[in-house]
Amino acid sequence: MKLVIVGCGGMGWYQAQKFQALGARIVGAIDHNEEHLRGFCEAFGVEESYKSLDMISRFSAKADALSCCLPDCFHALCCEAAVRANLALFCEKPLTATQEEADLLARLPRSQPFMVNFSKRHTPSLSAVQEALSRGLLGTLENVTISYLQSWYKSHVWGDPEEVFRWKWRLLSEYNRDGCLSDLGSHLLDLLFLLFGNVRFEKKTLVVTSPALVEYDALLSVGNHIPCTLHCSYQDPAWDDSLQLTIEGSEATLTMNTSLDRKQVVIASKDGTITKLEGNRPVSTYQKFFDAVVSGTSLPPAFEDGYRVQKLLEEMR
Repeated sequence: MKLVIVGCGGMGWYQAQKFQALGARIVGAIDHNEEHLRGFCEAFGVEESYKSLDMISRFSAKADALSCCLPDCFHALCCEAAVRANLALFCEKPLTATQEEADLLARLPRSQPFMVNFSKRHTPSLSAVQEALSRGLLGTLENVTISYLQSWYKSHVWGDPEEVFRWKWRLLSEYNRDGCLSDLGSHLLDLLFLLFGNVRFEKKTLVVTSPALVEYDALLSVGNHIPCTLHCSYQDPAWDDSLQLTIEGSEATLTMNTSLDRKQVVIASKDGTITKLEGNRPVSTYQKFFDAVVSGTSLPPAFEDGYRVQKLLEEMR
């Protein structure tokens, strides 16, 4: 696979390493920051690079695929250019910054794979959740709580966001209109769709904006009208980066916390019995995209998965 990386910051480097390890060749790079662009090209042996998204069309006959690693506000422009250049497309989540942009992309005729990087899908413990649900181990489902909790806004555990642009842009409305909701919440919504099929927004219960949206709570319903609480935060005092899920059923309660165990979930039955169920690591989104480009067929999480999350995010603002 001959790949173009657009956005040569932290995520661009991370994806380049992932795809190179799978056997991809990075043949192009685009970034408006000259220092980022130069360092990236030197590190990955990239010979052709540009500073403008207008140059994506140059790779139409030179590359197989493009990965969009830009802040949310640039996703639509980058994706539209890639689709028009007939390149397979791998886009960071969320799909776009607005529903209007998502609708624009939906109207474009696509002949190549288009995937959205909902990377939390390949968390090993998630496959254990899916197994528990498919086997009916919890009985009738009664309540769901899902959270994605980070601390970096207050703790600076990954660097001062005033100095490290990888975090700073998430606090700037012109780059990230919906703060933690679109950043962390999009992962949570994708997982709810994956696990329960239907997800409906009921109401917001907490919004903390300082300066961007740094904490958000909402009530949803999933599956067959099961109550669900969603919580995401950039300023949680207890967890640096934790994906958590609790599913209460008539027979047992399942808990998942990736900070405590990325492979297993805990199931507590009504009679007090505690069991642990270990999941298998699903195929990563990077491997899936590599395979999709080789086969010419989109694999989930595909454009449609990103679109349904975007539609719900619009309601939840």
